[in-house]
Amino acid sequence: MTKPNERHRLSLIIATLGPSTDNEKELITMLMAGIARQWTDGVDIARVLYSDGESVAKNRIEIFREQSKKRNLSTQVYLDTDDENIDLDKYIAFANSIDPNIVSFPKSIGLDVFSGVKEKLNSNIKISLRLNALDSFSDLQDYYDHCSYVMIESSSQDIVDNKLVETAKSKDVEPIYLAKMPTLMKGQVQSREENFEIGHTLEEGFDIVALYEETAKGPYPARSVKCIDEIAVESEKLRVNPFADLLEKIMSVFKRKN
Repeated sequence: MTKPNERHRLSLIIATLGPSTDNEKELITMLMAGIARQWTDGVDIARVLYSDGESVAKNRIEIFREQSKKRNLSTQVYLDTDDENIDLDKYIAFANSIDPNIVSFPKSIGLDVFSGVKEKLNSNIKISLRLNALDSFSDLQDYYDHCSYVMIESSSQDIVDNKLVETAKSKDVEPIYLAKMPTLMKGQVQSREENFEIGHTLEEGFDIVALYEETAKGPYPARSVKCIDEIAVESEKLRVNPFADLLEKIMSVFKRKN
C-alpha cells in the first residue's frame, strides 16, 4: 500500500479552473482524484484564466490555495489568459499581486515583448510560453531563452514531427501538453483514440499534462483528472527506467531557471 504523501506517478497534472470547479465539492474531489486507489496525487497545478476577470480569477486562486492547505497538498498556481490582445501591464500587475508560481504569455506577443516580461515580474514567478498549432515553430529556441515552461496545444503527430519536446528540453524548458478529451465534455466515457493520443504524447517525453475545458466547463472535472491520472500511470510503465528521475523531478520541476 502506498504511504501518505507518496507519489505514484511522475507526470504532473494541470487542471484549468472554471464554472464547473466553482462548485467547492467538485473542486475538492478533483484535488483528491487519486484517493479512490488510496493514492494522494490528484491535481498538482491549478490553471486560472485572467481572461475570466480579475475578481473571478483571484477568488478561484484563493479557494484553491485554501483547500490545498487544508489537505496538506503541495499544489501550484499557473496564471494564463485566453485573450491574445490582453493589456500586458494590467496582466503583469495582477500576476504580481496574486503571486502565482507560473505565469503564461502567448507567443503572439512577439519576442521583443516576451523577452522583457521577466524583469517586470516578481523574482519568484516562473514564465511559460503559450504555443498553439498556428504558431511558427521555427524560432522557438529564441523564446526558450526567456522561459521555464512551454504549453503546447497541438496534435501528437505535429509534436513528434517538429521535435517540440526535444527542442524544449535541450534548452532546459519543461514542455506541457494541453490535452483534449471531447467525449468527456459530452458526459461520455473517454474514447480509445483519446487515451492513445494522450498516452502516446506522454511517452514522447511530456512530464506535465494540462486539461482545459474538461475541468473548467465540463460536466465531470474530477473524472477527467482521474482519467489523466490513470493514463499517465500506464504510460509511465512503458518508459525505460520510469522512476529513475523521480527524485530529480519532484525536487526540480518547480525550481527551473528564470
